[in-house]
Amino acid sequence: MKRTNIMLTDEQHSLLTEIAGREGSSLGEKVREAINRVYNMGDYIQRKKEIAIEAYKEGLISLGKLSEILGLDQVSTRNYLKERGINLQVQDKKGLLRDIINA
Repeated sequence: MKRTNIMLTDEQHSLLTEIAGREGSSLGEKVREAINRVYNMGDYIQRKKEIAIEAYKEGLISLGKLSEILGLDQVSTRNYLKERGINLQVQDKKGLLRDIINA
């Protein structure tokens, strides 16, 4: 790890210090997390997709919403799930109508 000095506004410092204290981490950790979120977009996008897949598996989002997040059409999303051994969720009539409206 390398040491560097940065200048923060009073507000930035207060906010990061408060969050770090609440989470039991350091101000330095919060700065590193922020940098990783902004500059490691590939990791962020992959994590977002993983969260969406878990939400789909739990029935919290529809196949249509999952497709939107993955940036795929619904047929490709079905294939994507099948290749990974993830079962398709059966939707009720309300869910299907929501997907039709959102399509």
